[in-house]
Amino acid sequence: MASNTVLIRGLDRDLYNKVVARSKEQGKNVAHLMNEAMQEYVKRLDGEKHEASNEKKIAISGSVAISKADLVGIHGEVGKFILENSGDLTLEDDIDREALQCLSGIRNTGRLKVPRDIHHLTLLKAGHIHGEIEKY
Repeated sequence: MASNTVLIRGLDRDLYNKVVARSKEQGKNVAHLMNEAMQEYVKRLDGEKHEASNEKKIAISGSVAISKADLVGIHGEVGKFILENSGDLTLEDDIDREALQCLSGIRNTGRLKVPRDIHHLTLLKAGHIHGEIEKY
């Protein structure tokens, strides 16, 4: 390993001080802890890329209504999947917690219509909402 000094602008000073304190507690130097942290970060990113390439996606760009039976049926065929919407997607009023368990997530850039009583559950499953959500 090279022993060159690396300057990092914009480093959070409080966070850095916590790392310094932990390194002293553990009898390690700061560089060792920083290297471990960066290795774990890169491993996690590599793992997320691998998982993302294996994700099953259902893409919707038109106007579609999906029921609990639809979600459960698709799940039975392909396993957990991501629902991508760039059109008008309506989750019918029979959608419940069990049906939402079939999804890995919802990525919405279109219009997502959800029943009032499950709105909070839908938001928990929706990782990326850039479009509109309408309660009915």
